[in-house]
Amino acid sequence: MPSTLGVWLKRARESRQIDLDEAEKHLRIRKRYLQALENGDYDALPGPVQARGFLRNYARFLGLPVEEALARYEADLSGQPMQPQMRTPQSQAPDRPTLFAPPPTMEEESEEKQSLMPTLLLILLGMAVFFAVVAAGGLLYLHFASARPTATPTPATPTPTVVALVTEAASPAPTFVPAVDGLVHIRVEPQEHAWIRVTADDVVIFQGIATPGTPIEAAARQRCTVETGNGGAFHLYVNAADWGPLGPEGKVTRRSWTPAGETTAEGQP
Repeated sequence: MPSTLGVWLKRARESRQIDLDEAEKHLRIRKRYLQALENGDYDALPGPVQARGFLRNYARFLGLPVEEALARYEADLSGQPMQPQMRTPQSQAPDRPTLFAPPPTMEEESEEKQSLMPTLLLILLGMAVFFAVVAAGGLLYLHFASARPTATPTPATPTPTVVALVTEAASPAPTFVPAVDGLVHIRVEPQEHAWIRVTADDVVIFQGIATPGTPIEAAARQRCTVETGNGGAFHLYVNAADWGPLGPEGKVTRRSWTPAGETTAEGQP
């Protein structure tokens, strides 16, 4: 019996006159995985977590409700018919807009990166001017100080000076605890609307504008990578352990983990 989810996805794609090659290029999900979803061949997918990630992105791309897609997927896995859901007449319209923003295209990502360049250049230029002013002020001070007549110092009994040293305790780095199944598990919880990309073993699990209250999960045998333009907008959990904020507020953050611990992300200096 054909997969109800697969028939539903295939009809939506064909009604929009989109082929699998075009969907693969836009979503950056391999064609064979998209074809496996449409054929109900779930054993051909990397795993349940990756399958749900593929399905979320594919449903958004086709303009389908993500909740219904996941419900059809669970029904296929259990072998039970999907339970009907009460929906308003407006929600039954075939071309209703989805509440989830689609993942940005390659052109939009390129424009976003290019828009950051002038800001970075202004910051670097401002820092250079600041240090130049400080250096010039130091040279002027030394020049006038050396030109003043020096008086013969009067010997005086030195007064001991008490210097209070204040040390700031560094916050301990999170402890990485390996998972018992040999994988590395990542969960990021959005605190606000922000763009993020999560990949597991070079497969895109999620890419787009995250919604607060909707966590994003991934598991990998080799490497999980998280990229965002606002590290402070996400709370991070690694192997169910609380690692705090993903990165600084408003800063570009790119981090990676393997089953052995955190590692340098590809492309990161």
